Amino acid sequence: MANTDDLAASIGRYLKKNEKVIGATRAAPRNGVRITSGLAGVGAAAGYLLSTFIGEGALAAAIGGGLGAAVGVSIATVVAYFRMRKILGIRAAVVTLALTNRRLLMFRQSWFANRVAELVREFPIEDITSIVVGKAGLISPYPVTVALDNGTAMEFEAPKIERPGLLADAFRETTGG
Repeated sequence: MANTDDLAASIGRYLKKNEKVIGATRAAPRNGVRITSGLAGVGAAAGYLLSTFIGEGALAAAIGGGLGAAVGVSIATVVAYFRMRKILGIRAAVVTLALTNRRLLMFRQSWFANRVAELVREFPIEDITSIVVGKAGLISPYPVTVALDNGTAMEFEAPKIERPGLLADAFRETTGG
C-alpha cells in the first residue's frame, strides 16, 4: 500500500504506544485471481447462453453475459472466503497486512467498503523470519509469502497496484533480514 498514513489513521485504535505503520498491502489467498477469472468466464458464458433462450440480439447477450460474470465473481469471493478460513483460520476473503515496528497485523477487509473491518491476527515481529514477494506475471498478481519462526508460511497474492514489495522492503529495513 503506497500510503501507510491513510492506513494508520484507519487502524489507529489497534496501534500501541510508539507503534507506527511502516508497510502494508491488501492480499488474498494464493491463486485467487485464477479462480476469480475462471468463474467469471464460466459465468459470462453461462449468462450468454441463458440469454439466448430469454431474448434475442446483442443487448440480451450483453446483459446475460454481464450478469453471469458478476455472479461468477461473487461466487469466487465466497470461495476465497472459505479458502482463507481453511488455510489461515480467518473469516475473510481479503486481508490487509500492516507491518509496524513491533508486529505484523492482519485485518479482515470489509466486503462492501474498501476499508479494514477488524483485527483478526497479529504476530510479533520477532516471530517472522521473512516476508518474500515473488515476481508477478504480465497480468497476474505478486505472490507474497510470510514465513514464521515455527516453520509455517502464509501464502497470499497481492495486486500490483498495492506495491507489496514495499512491505517486504520495510520488513528487511526494520529487522535487518
